[in-house]
Amino acid sequence: MLKELIRVNRALKEERLVIFTWGNASCRSVDKKSMFIKPSGVPFEELQENKISQVDLSTAKHLRGLQPSVDAPTHIVLYNAFPDINAIVHTHSKYCTIFAQSKLSIPCLGTTHSDYFYGDIPVVGELGEEEIEEEYEKNTGLKIIQYFNENNVLPMEIPAALSPSHGVFVWGETLTDALKNAIVLENVAEMAYKTLQLCYNRSIDFNSMLLNKHFLRKHGNNKYYGQ
Repeated sequence: MLKELIRVNRALKEERLVIFTWGNASCRSVDKKSMFIKPSGVPFEELQENKISQVDLSTAKHLRGLQPSVDAPTHIVLYNAFPDINAIVHTHSKYCTIFAQSKLSIPCLGTTHSDYFYGDIPVVGELGEEEIEEEYEKNTGLKIIQYFNENNVLPMEIPAALSPSHGVFVWGETLTDALKNAIVLENVAEMAYKTLQLCYNRSIDFNSMLLNKHFLRKHGNNKYYGQ
């Protein structure tokens, strides 16, 4: 598990989703009681198993390794709220962050997007002054949870959210899923950005039947994509 977590963290830089140390990946432990996460400020190429941080999901107690990422409280509240996810990736990837800084959701404009995400990638609510001052990272996660709960969004159908003025959190059932979702999302964010530029003076309509067909044939109860 730790080798796989190191591989995925390094892949964030290799896939140009992060520069320097701008991001992190985490995963649940086998017993689901704790998580492993990239340690704070450590370059990806310097990651080793003994440096990986382990944090208890019920108490937030640091159990082993170096000090965890400052984003650990965000990961903790997401794991506790979304029981089906087992891995989380956080990045400031370029096009996702452009949408986050613009405080705009990434619209679902075509089938490439809907192969992985069942609709728009939401930009969630902004933090108030007190939420920024006290427990900022925890409140960042709570805003994501609040949006998903209030809008009846299923986290396994839209496995990502934009934190306004900040970046993106992406997740999956496995580390591989979370990494793949993060790579795909950055690509569809770039496509959406450029499509909106090309069509700046007219609306873009995406047939909801195509959305349903492309998402459900890969992820629905009667999926038929693949072997």
